[in-house]
Order: sequence, then structure tokens, then C-alpha cells
Amino acid sequence: MKPYDPNTFAPSLPTVHRQWIQDVQQTLTGNVDMGAPVGNAPASAGVNAGVYTQFKQGNGSGILIRIAANGDLSTGASYNWAATGTGVAINHGLQRQPIGFHVVDQDKAVQVYRTAPPTDQTITLASSDNTASVTVYVF
Repeated sequence: MKPYDPNTFAPSLPTVHRQWIQDVQQTLTGNVDMGAPVGNAPASAGVNAGVYTQFKQGNGSGILIRIAANGDLSTGASYNWAATGTGVAINHGLQRQPIGFHVVDQDKAVQVYRTAPPTDQTITLASSDNTASVTVYVF
């Protein structure tokens, strides 16, 4: 669906309403992002070669976080899995309790799940395979 351009009826609106509608239209036409990559792992081999591992927070209400395979320190990811099924406390920085998370990238078949209730500072996640690397969006 193509958004309606508010400039076509702008002259008939009070200034404050016109500015608000133009701001909403600008946001909806491409200025909402989940985050931006700021680093990757070019030294990694195989399926992780060049995969982004570090992110800055976008203007959405969540944050992207890379969790690398156990023992893989070459990626620059902020977190690594411990043993399979063992939770890793992730400092999400949202300053509120997150609603949940989505896995947005993974290098192999793996399940990621919470092992403790999230707080306004951390979410604790574990994986079914600690040799997998994943990126999660915590929101």
C-alpha cells in the first residue's frame, strides 16, 4: 500500500496538524530502523564470514545483539554461549522490561529460549546448540 502524500492537502490543515502528519509520513516512508551494523567478522571463516556482529541502536524500541558460538572470540560479538542450555545474561540497555526477542540471523539450526524472567536491565537466553551463532532483536 502506497502512503498518501500529506502535501496534497497540506494547505487546508492548521500548521501544527500539517507538521505532525508530515512527520508521520516521513517516518513511515523509510526512516524506521531496528539498528545499524557497526562491525563485522571478516576474519571468520565459513558461514560467518563477513556477518555483522556489532550494532548501534536504531530508532525502534529494541536492540540487535549478536551471540557467538562458545569459544569463538574472533567475531567481536559482545556475548558468547556458555554450555548448551545454560543461560547467558544479556544487558539490553532498554531501561524497561523487554516484551521478548526474535532471532533474526543464525548460522545453523538452533533454538533460542529464555531461562529467566527478563528485567529492565537483562534478558537471559540459552541455546539448544552452543556451537551456533545468532543475532537476536530484543524489544
